[in-house]
Amino acid sequence: MILKWFFLSFSLSFAKANNVAITSSGIVIAASGPGGGGLILQQSASSSSVQQALPTGIASFDDVSIDAGNEALVFALSTISQQVCSFTLSDGDLNLVNCVGEGDDFEVSPFCGVSALDSTLIISGGVGGLTIYQYDIESGMISDSPNVLNRKLQGVVGHPDVVLVSAGLAALSTDFSFGFGTLMASIQESDVNNVKEFRVENTLGFAFFATSKPANFPLVNAIYETETGTYMYTANGPMQVQEPILDNAIDVLSGAPTGFLATTVAVNTAKKIVVFGGVDASGGNQILFYDLSVDPRNPSLVESVPVTGQRILSIASGGDVAAYTTVNLATIQYEQLPTSSPASSPVTLPIRVPTEMSSPIPTSAPKNSPINPPTSSPKPPTILAKRSKHKSAKKSKPKMTKAPKEPKLTKAPKESKTTKASKESKAP
Repeated sequence: MILKWFFLSFSLSFAKANNVAITSSGIVIAASGPGGGGLILQQSASSSSVQQALPTGIASFDDVSIDAGNEALVFALSTISQQVCSFTLSDGDLNLVNCVGEGDDFEVSPFCGVSALDSTLIISGGVGGLTIYQYDIESGMISDSPNVLNRKLQGVVGHPDVVLVSAGLAALSTDFSFGFGTLMASIQESDVNNVKEFRVENTLGFAFFATSKPANFPLVNAIYETETGTYMYTANGPMQVQEPILDNAIDVLSGAPTGFLATTVAVNTAKKIVVFGGVDASGGNQILFYDLSVDPRNPSLVESVPVTGQRILSIASGGDVAAYTTVNLATIQYEQLPTSSPASSPVTLPIRVPTEMSSPIPTSAPKNSPINPPTSSPKPPTILAKRSKHKSAKKSKPKMTKAPKEPKLTKAPKESKTTKASKESKAP
């Protein structure tokens, strides 16, 4: 399987693609992918998008993450330059804070993603191992050096994407060699440990690899938090829901059109809606809206919207809209959220996947510990913390980074034989 990842890395050329993130008020920020320039900022569906200038030494941005606890902080990953940058969002503008990674050589190939939450910034690292930086929760300043660099976890081939559940718990999209799914990993300073895994039965695997590089692999997770629970929705062909902190059960959502294959997912917490994008049996694309207000474990399909002649790459939802991007179309597109919601739970129950598809939280030292385990016993990971709003949190500020150096020449990526891709999922 590792050979297959590297074969894909060298055999595909980049195609135009975008990854999109959105604030709770509906401000959209998109990474336009290799050759696409800087970040794209759009205030609303009715406003014009604004292309941002690239920071010195950065060739392009491939993935973007907004800190859900402090939405004024935005983080963007460049797989070509192998750097990650932080920005502040203020008065409708993005302002560069700093960029790190030059000289660290953190891994990004062949598929990679980034996520930031409550001072933790994680880069999934592809087959080269994950990397973790810390950042100041007020200024967004990223620490000069990573806490964890290219850490490979046992039992996996690679991680094409990642989303943080909390500062101490990551949901890593994972190639387990014999299947795909999500690996939950605890983070405690420089210690990273396998906690549990949720496999995807009937996974897409590399079905859409031609439009997956470098940051659009179609195995995506989105987190939904309520006062009583934390839910994780997974798109990878089937649409799954799990409660990663509570138990190991996996439910497959019902109600989708026949033959629908989910490739990306997002949650609108305020509106209690989960949104899936994917391919239908005819080869077209659709956006599915599920209502979470009655039972997040068994949501109801409220609306299905066809997307004609385009392949959905990435989707996000905030305010009253879902924003999405498609292959070879640079503009951000919008869909209004459904106005109606069901009054009761759906009649059709979700399909419960056998428990063998997930592994329990270990009661003793985990067998799937990192390849480079700590020499001393790690502190118990704090994985139950909710996403804070940063109002009272106090953490030591990371060491300030020097102002960005004058641009140094970045080696141009080697030409590949066919067609590359980018992050949100791409044309089959």
